[in-house]
Amino acid sequence: MQNRLKTTSPSGGIRNASFRSADGHAGLVDISFEGGRIGAILEAGTLDGSETLDAQGSRIHPGFVDAHLHLSLGGQTLDQLDLSGIRSRDDFERAIGRRHEELEPGRWLQALGWNEDHWGGERPTADWLAAAGDRPTVCYRMDHHACVVNEPVLRMLQDASCPPGGEIILGPDGRPNGEMIESAAWHLVNPLVPDPTPDQAKASALEAARHCARHGLVAVGSMEYMQDVLTGLEPQREELGIRIMITLLERTLPIDFGAADAFHGDELLSIIGFKAFIDGTLGSRTAAMLEPYADVDDGGRGMLVELAEAGELEHWIRSVHDHGYSPSMHAIGDRALRLALDVADHLPETARHRVRFEHAQTAHPEDVARMAARFASMQPLHKASDAVTARSRLGSDRMNRFFPFRGLREAGARLAFGSDWPIVSCDPLAGMRAAITGLDLEGNPVETRANLPVEAAVEAYTTEARACLGLDGGRIAPGEPADLVLLDRAPDEITWSDEPDPKVLATIVAGRIVHEAS
Repeated sequence: MQNRLKTTSPSGGIRNASFRSADGHAGLVDISFEGGRIGAILEAGTLDGSETLDAQGSRIHPGFVDAHLHLSLGGQTLDQLDLSGIRSRDDFERAIGRRHEELEPGRWLQALGWNEDHWGGERPTADWLAAAGDRPTVCYRMDHHACVVNEPVLRMLQDASCPPGGEIILGPDGRPNGEMIESAAWHLVNPLVPDPTPDQAKASALEAARHCARHGLVAVGSMEYMQDVLTGLEPQREELGIRIMITLLERTLPIDFGAADAFHGDELLSIIGFKAFIDGTLGSRTAAMLEPYADVDDGGRGMLVELAEAGELEHWIRSVHDHGYSPSMHAIGDRALRLALDVADHLPETARHRVRFEHAQTAHPEDVARMAARFASMQPLHKASDAVTARSRLGSDRMNRFFPFRGLREAGARLAFGSDWPIVSCDPLAGMRAAITGLDLEGNPVETRANLPVEAAVEAYTTEARACLGLDGGRIAPGEPADLVLLDRAPDEITWSDEPDPKVLATIVAGRIVHEAS
């Protein structure tokens, strides 16, 4: 495919694109752009080659949207050690040793993606990181809600006490063994890790945006710290190309709304809300559950963290709402989701549609019904990646609460899909496959009664994800934003259970090409 559309202009158009109208008519069309929006859908051959892209018969489709990821963090992890493929302690230690040899002196070794369920359940400790020597090293669990650090980092922490909503794990000798859970990882370890330089922050943010565009994403809902927004995103908002709707992670009370209020938002980069964490994750057994975990004997039900643990969540949500922002709550356990719903019910009825319930990985049947007309911002690939862990943590009796996509939709909830990248891939087509087929990463079926029809999965990655982020559009019609992807096949043209995913050939945002496959 030859690029003939000027990427500096929101005008121009696409020629010879395969398009199926709402009434089912299919054929080749030309689509003109005007001011970053769709001007008209025309008979093929109407537009000439000037400032237009020849689609050569590929399928034109609304651009995909990721309602929940971490753009700055994702960019920073692109050059970190990936431990997601590790299947034994020996492999873990060898990977640490190789990475240590590759890095220049003085640089921290940062890694992510380990999952103890991949090698029998033993959690890594500081001993596993001995190959890094005196180099400060931190390795985050795949959910980023736990990490393990080595002795040099433990020496930096000295006798630090754990903030509420977390745990410093002790070894047999009564000393910290390197495992840091929830707030111990966030509030003790993370501040020690050197921040990227401004140039590094901009470079990683730009690569993150390009990474998203390669997957057909035209807009993302990104969870960010204001420092990362000002350092890596704001200085190059035009160059990033995709639309970035920011939810800030500044979540201590009282909230300083000044920086957000002063931020000059536009259609490419805006601050739309604030996020609070209610609990942790299933994998770390820190998700707050109504009933005990099935794979431990201590009756543990997870934990509440931060504002929820302190009993300040209602104050927080009222404050965020009163300042005109969208409240977003991380709730993975069924107890956490119930608490989130209870807190949201304190807002006026007219404001409840602005609340975003992030993850909602487990939901009691009574609370599924309460989600009517509310946004469930969910990540289908988490269902595929967490399936084995969930069976262990929940037991068979509660698996019907695990990612109840269909039940939520039938109850009237508004499904807005995303990825939580870099926790899992931000590929929306891989997420779509998980939602439609119910297959885990090994190809095994998981709670297939929750499977969605293709059209519902597409809506969750287009119109509903856009609405969740306060964006209009998501359809191909005159006047709609020219946020589009070209695919080799459309999602409704394949058998998802046994055909490969469609391929993204080009990504277009506001009429500009931001990615074109070679």
